[in-house]
Amino acid sequence: MSRRTRRLAARRDARRAAAPRRLLLGALGAVGAIMLGVLAGGGTFAIWTAAAPAASAVTLRAGSASLTATSLQLSAANLYPGRAAFAPTTVRNTGTTPLALTVDPVTSSTGATAFTAAVAVTIGKAVSAADCTAGRVPATVSTRVGGAASDLQVTLAPGASQILCVGAGLPQDAPAAAAGGAASVLTITLSATQVRR
Repeated sequence: MSRRTRRLAARRDARRAAAPRRLLLGALGAVGAIMLGVLAGGGTFAIWTAAAPAASAVTLRAGSASLTATSLQLSAANLYPGRAAFAPTTVRNTGTTPLALTVDPVTSSTGATAFTAAVAVTIGKAVSAADCTAGRVPATVSTRVGGAASDLQVTLAPGASQILCVGAGLPQDAPAAAAGGAASVLTITLSATQVRR
């Protein structure tokens, strides 16, 4: 055999020996191209699957927030420094969701006067109306006309009610003009915020 024939035979044998390796590399390249196509396509695929029945449907209902209060009969007549008057009001949650109560800033029907500058408004939780009118209820909130809104620290469940004791008074250090000045109508507004259950 000539040298050339031996070289050709060696190349042919090398090609035959490399054929399985070339097939394996070709198959791996095809699998890689398929995987790249699946991943680039953004789909998700699984080899295993499982199925389960869906739970029964849940009905969602909107809640309602509603608050009522009895009339407040509080008179600031005859107030003088160091004296306060108290009156009860009953607040009831007539909605379907729990409500947290706050007191909005107190407003006056008149402009700034000696009385409106000095009067202090207090609100607290009362056990009974009698305790309130006797002045035996500690204040949860103490504010003045134009003061900031305050948390009453009262949360009412749906259908629940709470007696609130509202007080108006002149502090000991109030000027004498506050006692002699005309009292104005004070507006005390309660706000309610839904509480998550």
